[in-house]
Amino acid sequence: MSRVWLRAAALALVVAGTIAGLTIYFSTETVPRCLVSGAGTWRAPKDGKKHRYEVVVLKDDACFFDMDRKQKLVGALSLEQAGWLLAALPPRSDTLHVTDQQHRVVYETRRGLLGFRVLSLQTGRPLYVVHYVGFTWNPRFGPDPPSHGLSLAPDRPELWALDAPNSVLHLFDVSALPGAAPVRLEDIRLSKPISGDESPCTSSCGRIGSLLHSSDGRFVYVGDSGDVVDTRTREAVANLEALHNSRVQLEVDWVKGKAVFPRPS
Repeated sequence: MSRVWLRAAALALVVAGTIAGLTIYFSTETVPRCLVSGAGTWRAPKDGKKHRYEVVVLKDDACFFDMDRKQKLVGALSLEQAGWLLAALPPRSDTLHVTDQQHRVVYETRRGLLGFRVLSLQTGRPLYVVHYVGFTWNPRFGPDPPSHGLSLAPDRPELWALDAPNSVLHLFDVSALPGAAPVRLEDIRLSKPISGDESPCTSSCGRIGSLLHSSDGRFVYVGDSGDVVDTRTREAVANLEALHNSRVQLEVDWVKGKAVFPRPS
């Protein structure tokens, strides 16, 4: 009997040692900048040309992806060095508003609504409530807000709306507003689902998503999924791991030695 106990005790020590070793390994393993090995420090271009960047903000770094070089990661800045950039970020909110000056309306998403509302720009009166017909959502399992992403194309009367619970983008023709409701054009399935938690992260880590058109209307960037969608083919042309783990993003154009922040729709 004593031999059995000795063997059991020895086995327990081996298991405990293995677990301790794995714990030390995973706790000391460093996460690479922008979740990509070998990411260097971003340097401002000095060639006098215009450079356009999709910038994704993670827990410790701002990651610069070159829009005109197939979304290539060209460097990162620590958040301590990126104060000038962080000041341009909009405040976080569960309610989103996108103004459409051409059609004199405002698009709104909020908690508890899988879809969006169309409001009169002049009076604020609700004109339409748009639901994603054929798609469902159980509020008990989140994410909430479920449609935390709206972006109006800068070059055409087209609204892109995020459906986070179903990991789908819904496209709408808004050319007939305010006289007629938006017309759904297409549904685009994301390559990575918007679910689980962002990592690395310190607070508000649950994925809920975000949307951003590039200023020329060529790309749509999907926060918390990572997809970069070509608006002409309506297909994903890249997936950025940093953007899969963040919904905080903006475009920065470097023009004549200065940062320019195109105003998002």
